Formats: sequence, C-alpha cells, structure tokens
Amino acid sequence: MFNLTIVFPSLPDMRLSVNGRNKIHFMERSKLTEVARNEAYVLTKDALSKCDYWTAPQMARISYEFYSNDKRVKDIEGGLIPACKAWVDGIVGAGALIADDGWHLWVGHGELRYSTEKQTRLIIEAIDE
Repeated sequence: MFNLTIVFPSLPDMRLSVNGRNKIHFMERSKLTEVARNEAYVLTKDALSKCDYWTAPQMARISYEFYSNDKRVKDIEGGLIPACKAWVDGIVGAGALIADDGWHLWVGHGELRYSTEKQTRLIIEAIDE
C-alpha cells in the first residue's frame, strides 16, 4: 500500500472554512481559493516528481495532520478539514487523485498536534478494492 504526503507550510486559511464566522465577499473567497488551489498544485507536482511509483488510484483515502504552535481550540471536522477543500482540488488538478467525489476519495482521520511551527500534511493512501 503506497502513500503520498503533501506538506503545506501553514494551516489552511480559515476564511475558506464553512464556519459561519468567516463570511467574506465571494470575490475575495474566489481569489483565496485560487491561490490555495495553485499552491496545492505546485506542491503536489513537486511531490510527484520525487516519487516515481505514484499513479492516481481508483480509490484513495485522505487523512489530515495539522500542526500548530499554539494551544488554542481548533475545530477539526467543521473548520480545518473543510478549509482544505481548495488544496484537495489542486491535488486533483495535479493528477495525484482521479477525483474528490465519494466514489474515488474517502476521508480518513484528522489530527491536531502541537509543534514549534504551523504545518499541514495531507496523506493520500491508495486503497485496493
């Protein structure tokens, strides 16, 4: 079973979360989404260039590891994971996943860990069916 890990040098932008406190104008949201999608595309292409064994699987599981340098309470399933949607779209665009629908992608676990610096890791695991 092969894994592909995409490492982002920050936590996801919470303005892209579905959380009601983060309401922003649709044009600003669109720009933020485009920036996040492009960031994920570039990081995924870089990761793919370093591992010649990865081909987009028919079915995959994506898990989320969030590293934060503060102890503030963060909502994983209602805030952090949904804010990663644009990143997942960029990963699909880069060719690491076939699609992000329920027939091709399952959501694995989400973890929040304390670290000296902020970082997000998206771990993609190919699933044999």
